[in-house]
Amino acid sequence: MRGTDLSTIERPYDGCGKCLLGVRRLSRVKLATSSPEHQRENVLTAAASVGAHIIGWADDWECPAPRIP
Repeated sequence: MRGTDLSTIERPYDGCGKCLLGVRRLSRVKLATSSPEHQRENVLTAAASVGAHIIGWADDWECPAPRIP
C-alpha cells in the first residue's frame, strides 16, 4: 500500500476489533511471488487496506498446498 509503513501493521493485540492473524504457507511454486517474504507483504498490505493490523503469524512450512486441477 503506497505511503504505508508496513512495519507499523504488525503490533500486539489491543482489542480494537481489527486484530488479524496472518497466514503463510509453503508453496509448490518457486516463484518470487510465492516466497514467504512476498506472502508477508501481501498480508500486511491487505490488513492495512482495511485499517487492521497483524497480531501474529500462522506459518505452515511443513507441507505445500495441494494443486487443484
